[in-house]
Amino acid sequence: MTARTDTRVRSISHRSLVDRVTEELQRAILNGDIAPGSTISIVELCKEFDVSHIPVREALRRLESEGVVSLRPGRSAVVASLSADDLSNIYSLRKLIEADLVVKATPRLDAATLERADAAMKEYATIEREASRLAAAHHAFHAAFLDDVLGTADRRVLELLWTSSDRYLHLLLSDLDKGPEKTQARIDEHQELLELARAGRTEELRDAWVAHLDSSEQALLQALAARDK
Repeated sequence: MTARTDTRVRSISHRSLVDRVTEELQRAILNGDIAPGSTISIVELCKEFDVSHIPVREALRRLESEGVVSLRPGRSAVVASLSADDLSNIYSLRKLIEADLVVKATPRLDAATLERADAAMKEYATIEREASRLAAAHHAFHAAFLDDVLGTADRRVLELLWTSSDRYLHLLLSDLDKGPEKTQARIDEHQELLELARAGRTEELRDAWVAHLDSSEQALLQALAARDK
C-alpha cells in the first residue's frame, strides 16, 4: 500500500533542489513522519514538492546510499525498517573501526582537541529529549577525537554508520530509559573517555570506547524491543 505524503512533508523552494528534497525527506523519515517500512510514491513527492522526477529520484538515490530507503523498479521507494540485526551490524562495524582509530588518534590529541571534546560533552549533558541536538553533540564529541586520523574512506564509512545509528536514536528516543541514573551513566561514560584521553592511556581508552558503544547499542536494542511489544 502506498503511503500518503501530503501531510508529512513541507513544500520547498526551487533553490538547490536535490539538496533541499534530500534534506526534507531525511527530516520526515528521521522524525517518523514517514514511518519505517512505508512505501513512498515518487509521483506524489513530485506533486508535493512541485518539482520534476529528476531531483526526487536523485534525492532518493542519496538516501538509498545511506541505507535509509530502497528504490523499487518503477516509481516508488521503501523506507528501511528498524531491526535488531541491522542495529547490531551497525554497532559491530562502529566498534571495529572506531577502536582502531582511537588507538591511532590518542598520541595526537592536543589541548585544543580535548577542549573541543569537553565542550561537546558539556553540551550533550544539557540536552534531554531533542534527538537532533543530542546526535550533533555526540558527533562533535566523537569527531573531536578521531578527526585528525580520518582518511577519506574512513570518514565516508563512519559518517554513514553515524547517520544510520542516528536514525535509530531519532525514532527510539521516546522509548529510551529516561531515568536519571541512566542519563547520568551516559554522561559518566563520556567523562571517562575524556579523562583517559587526557592521561594518554591508549589501551584503556580503546576498551572504554568499545564499552561505551556496547552500552549505546544495548540501550537502543532495549528501546526497540519495547517499541515492538
